[in-house]
Order: sequence, then C-alpha cells, then structure tokens
Amino acid sequence: MSKNKRRKITGILLSILIVVFCNTSYFKSIVYFPEEIKIIQGETRNLNLFFPFTLSVRSDSSNTLKINGLEISTEKISLNLSTPLVLQSDDIGKINLQFSILGIVPFKKVVVNVLPKTVAMPGGHSIGVKLKSKGVIVVGFAPVIGKRGLRSNPAEKAGIQLGDTLLEINNIEIMNPEHLNELINNSKGKPLVVTIKRNNKIFKTIIKPNYDTREKSYQIGLWIRDIAAGVGTLSFYFPKNNSYGALGHIITDLDTGKPIEIKEGEIIKAQIAAIEKGARNKPGEKKGVFVQEEKILGNIIRNTEYGIYGKLKTPLRNPYYKKAIPVALISEVKEGPAEILTVLKGDTIQKYDVIIEKVYKQKNPKPKGLIIRITDKRLLKETGGIVQGMSGSPIIQNNKLVGAITHVFVNDPTRGYGVFMEWMIKIAQQIEDNDMKMAANF
Repeated sequence: MSKNKRRKITGILLSILIVVFCNTSYFKSIVYFPEEIKIIQGETRNLNLFFPFTLSVRSDSSNTLKINGLEISTEKISLNLSTPLVLQSDDIGKINLQFSILGIVPFKKVVVNVLPKTVAMPGGHSIGVKLKSKGVIVVGFAPVIGKRGLRSNPAEKAGIQLGDTLLEINNIEIMNPEHLNELINNSKGKPLVVTIKRNNKIFKTIIKPNYDTREKSYQIGLWIRDIAAGVGTLSFYFPKNNSYGALGHIITDLDTGKPIEIKEGEIIKAQIAAIEKGARNKPGEKKGVFVQEEKILGNIIRNTEYGIYGKLKTPLRNPYYKKAIPVALISEVKEGPAEILTVLKGDTIQKYDVIIEKVYKQKNPKPKGLIIRITDKRLLKETGGIVQGMSGSPIIQNNKLVGAITHVFVNDPTRGYGVFMEWMIKIAQQIEDNDMKMAANF
C-alpha cells in the first residue's frame, strides 16, 4: 500500500472518530456545560448537568452559595456532577465558580447570578390600544394632477419610500397630517427640506411640491397616517408602581408592516363583541369595541419588540389572583401543562388550558421562546385556537408567570409562539431604570 493511500485511509478514520466523538454524551456535556446559572434569592434550584465526572470547585466571591448543602468557598471541594445538584443562596449578586479536574487542571468558569424574587400581577384584561406616531407615516402614493391632466409624484421622485416617517419640513416638526398639508400648501411650490426617518436612520431630502388642479392646492403625492388603534391583551403589571407590559410583540403599521415609533399613546377599556373563528391559513380575530374612551386606563411610553409598556392610572382587578405571583426564570419553564388568561366575551377574564410543547433555552432576549398548543375544548370551540387580539395573554405554569402569547401558526391556529415573561419583565425594569436616571439628571 502506498504512503498516500495510507494517509488517505488514516484521514478518513480520524474524521469518522471525530464525528463519533462529537455525538457522544461526553462531548455534548462539555459543549453544553453552562457559563451562567441563574437562581432566585432564598430559593433552591435543581440542576442536572449530566457530566460524567467528579470535579473540584471553588469560589472567589464573598457571597454565600451552597451546593448540595455544602458551602462553596475559596477552599476546593469535590462534586459528583453526574447526579443532580441543588443550589441555594441568600445573597443577591454574582458568584464566580472555578471548576477544575483533580483540583489542579482548570476546566470551566461559571457565573452563578443570584437574582431577587420578582412578582407581578397577571393580566388577561382586554385593552384598546391607541398610538400616535412621531411625525407622519407614508402608507401610499397618489399622483398629483396638474394642468392638462399631467401626472407627477414629487415625493416618489425624491426617493420617499413606503414606511418612511416624515419628521420635519424646513426644520418645523410635523404635528399631524393636517399640519403637513398646511406646510406644503404654504410653500407655494417652493422646494421643501424634508427630514425623514427610515430604518432607524435620519436624513434630509428636497421635495418640490406641484399644484394639484383637483384639490386646488400644492401636493407632494402621498397617503399618510399618524394614528394606529387596535385591541390586545394586558400581560402583567407591578402593583408597587403600576408599570405594565402588554401584547408581547411590537406594533407595526397595518399597511407598511414597519414598527411604529410612538410620540404618545394610551390604553383604554375594551370589550369583545364577537369572535371571528380561526382556521388553517385563515387567522381568526377578536372583534373588540372601545368603551368609556374618556376613561384612560394608562399611557404608552414604549413600543418594543416585546410589547408595549407604560403606567396604569389605577390598578386593575384580576378575578383569579388577589396578589402578585412570582415571575419564572427561563430555567424554570417546563414542557407540559399550563394556563392562559384572556377575554372572549365582554370584559370577563377566563382561564384556559394549554400545553407548552417547546421551550427554547435562550441566553439573550428573543421574541419567540415558547411553542404552545391550545387544548381547552371551550376555547377551541369559540376561537379555533389563537386569534388576533389574544396577543399578550399571560401564560401561567405552577403558579408562576412564565410568558405571554405573541403569534399564531397560520397553518395551525391551535398552536403559536410565546415570549418569556423574564424578557418582558427585564424590558419593563430597564424602562423604569432609564426613566429614573432621566428624572435624576433633569
């Protein structure tokens, strides 16, 4: 056998061995050994690492951490990682652990993040959502009809696109569509410097209005909108400060599909008047009506990837929960039975059975963390599954808030996505912290 042939065979065998090794439980246990472990202050957390060895571990933190009842300190202790570990700490903060082999060879650094217990009131309330955008949103083009029927479109010629937000004209802030028309018509056809926002970038362009013989005014050829409204579901609120989160996903413009950057907004009471039942490839919908529009439930200060956020004017009553309940960490969410809270008729919150079919163990915020399936026969009979307007309905498991419904599977309305409540709560806390910093700097 030639030397080249032997090398080729050796290379093939090594490749096979590497593939086999990479599929062993030993290799997988190394790859998936966690870099961060989250636990709640004062609570225990069971951790199954399925690591088939005994390792030494020590801590460089003054905070107390117990594993299997043993206090971890700067002195090394041995742990059998092939059996479940029980972690517990009464000290909030981060604890750095160093795992080593035989107490000598460094193996892995792990951060144990001890978090305070967070509690929130579950939502489920049907709410009317009213948003006013910053500037005006371009939702269509319309030709300007000049003399002898000549058609033109100054805005399109200047590079304006669907979904663009017009912020200013000649450095004057655009307040609403009527104000924009006034600024354009007052130009008497002179070129206008227009400030535009597109995909989080702000730039300026020049648009020269043309005279429209039908409208008897100067026009730039756009259909615009500055207000959006709809029905959704409250996810949670904090009794201590009435901060709330709802919907679980960002609000986009109906025509352009682009996220709406809000100038101001409010939530009001809504009642569900009818249900359009969902079917395969045909999403259903809650038909809601706004009631007592003059009685505002709260404001809207953020429109984010994880829902809308603001402050309630007064706390809202939940018939199933008199007190706030714990918010689950992602590590606590399990595949299996759970419940949702939502409204199908009037303003009465009801509880329905679901199954959490899939839990994506996310390390960083992402909008789709859960797959859920509706199992409650009452809900299936009324709606066919998840319908529009159900977004934000809180998901509860083992008496903890674990997430909120966000999207329906178009080809199977009995199933859909949910966002982890841990991420929704984190966004709410970040907003609260930012507002406090701004107030302090004012």
